[in-house]
Amino acid sequence: MTRQLGGQDPVHQISIIPSGRALGYTLSLPEKEKVSVYKNGLLDEICILLAGRAAEKIMCDDISGGASNDMERATHIARQMITKLGMSDVLGPVFYSEQNNEVFLGKDLGTSKNYSQKVAEQIDEEVYKFVIQGYDRALKILQDNKDIMIFIADYLVKHEVMDGEQFELCFVEGVTEEMLDEVTARKRKIAEADSESRKEELKKNKKKSEKTEKVKKDEEIFPEKDTEKENSDKREDDSDNSDDE
Repeated sequence: MTRQLGGQDPVHQISIIPSGRALGYTLSLPEKEKVSVYKNGLLDEICILLAGRAAEKIMCDDISGGASNDMERATHIARQMITKLGMSDVLGPVFYSEQNNEVFLGKDLGTSKNYSQKVAEQIDEEVYKFVIQGYDRALKILQDNKDIMIFIADYLVKHEVMDGEQFELCFVEGVTEEMLDEVTARKRKIAEADSESRKEELKKNKKKSEKTEKVKKDEEIFPEKDTEKENSDKREDDSDNSDDE
C-alpha cells in the first residue's frame, strides 16, 4: 500500500513476528526531514492504516478486531484534519476545539464545544467521509495488486521477515522466492565478512594493548635498566663530541 500510493516513506522492513500488542509491523524510514504535514499525505496515511482491514475483507471475506488500533488512529487523523487543520472543503479553514472543564466538587470532568450541534454533525459526516474514502482506496489498490499481496504474504508465512530490498523485488515481473532468498544470502555473507573483519581488528588492538601494558610493567619493575641505558647513551654522545673536537 505504501509503495503504490507514492510520496510515502520507503518500506524498510516487514515482519509478522508479534511484538507487544502488535501482531506484526511494517517499518518505513523517512528519507528526509519533514517540517509540516499536508492534506494529501494525511489522506494517504488514513488509507495505509485501513489497508489491514481491507486485506482481511479481500482475502477472508470476514473481518477481525486486529485492526481496531489502526481504525482508531485513522479516525483521529481525520478528525484532527477537519477540526484543527482546516482541511475540510465543507467546513473550511476554521478551528473547532473542545475544551475540558475544570472539575468541581461532586462533578465529573466534562467538555465544552465552541460550535453548534449542527456543526458537530457536519464534523462527524466529514470524518466518516475521509475514513470511508481511505478504506475504499485501500480496497481498490489491494484488489489491483492482489497477486503481489498474496506473494508477499506467502513469503512472510515462511520467513516471517522481509526487508526493503526484497519488498521492492516483489514488484518485478517474474520474481521468485529464490530471488528473495538470494538477497538474504548475499546480505548474510556481507554481515559475516564484516563480523570477521571486526574480530581481526579487535585482536590486533588487544595485542597492541597487551604489548603496551607489558612495556609499562617492565619499566615499573626495572627502572634502573632505563636509567643505565640513558647514562650509556649519554656517555656515547659525550664520546662522539670529544672525537669531533
